[in-house]
This record gives sequence, C-alpha cells and structure tokens, in this order.
Amino acid sequence: MRVLHSLQPFGIDDGASRSKYPMACIEKMLDTFGADLGGGFDIGCHIETTLMNSALGPRAAALNYKSLVNAFHGHAHNRLCQLSHLASYTNGLGIEDLGVCEHAFSRSNGLAGIVRHMSVFHHMQAIALYFENTDHLETYQNLSK
Repeated sequence: MRVLHSLQPFGIDDGASRSKYPMACIEKMLDTFGADLGGGFDIGCHIETTLMNSALGPRAAALNYKSLVNAFHGHAHNRLCQLSHLASYTNGLGIEDLGVCEHAFSRSNGLAGIVRHMSVFHHMQAIALYFENTDHLETYQNLSK
C-alpha cells in the first residue's frame, strides 16, 4: 500500500471545509495514483465515513482506498477506530506513524529567523538547500543510530 500524507491549509476552520479539502485530495490521489492507496489525515476516521457517504465513495471502495490516522490519534479514541484506521494495524506500512510531514516542517522552523530578511529568491534557495541537505546528510546518518 502506498501512503500519501496531507497537510491541512491554514484558515480552514468550519466542519464543512475540513471535509471538503480531504475529499478533493482523495479524488486527486485516486485520479493520479489509482488503486491501493492510503491517505493519512488527522480526522481520518471521520473522513472515511464522509467519503463512503459521498459520490466518491463507491469509486474509493472499488480502488481499495484506506483512510488512516496517525499513531497518536488512537490513544484518545475508541478501540474500533484504532483497529480500522491506525497505520500500525495496516499491512504493508511497517513502522510508519504518518507524522513525517509534521516532523519535517517542525525541524525546519529554525529557518524562519534566518530567511525572514532575505530576498524571495534567496529565501526559496535557503529552504531548498535545507531540505536537500537534510535528505542527503541527516536522514542517512540517523538510520544507523
């Protein structure tokens, strides 16, 4: 199973918008990548209910789409949700906790003070270099720890 992560854009506060954004993401993922996908959302258990009750539901079911939640979601929720949506209980995901994007952006917060006075070009260049170096240096070194 391939897992795609999603970050919710800023400014989405009402319940209807929180459901529309993931539905649009799921539809785009199904159009682009096809069958056997899993999508990780903070409200994945509610997203699956909304998805199955929408016009997109039959297509998602036919393409074997699975709505997932991250590892910490299960500790504050019921057992049935944990068994159905936690990545830990999904075959093919290994030890993935679905927090990769959050971890990466959290680590990059240190760039804010450095890039705030740069030109747009240098701002983008610094961010690109940070992630490139993180990929090449930090990630592979930490695999052996």
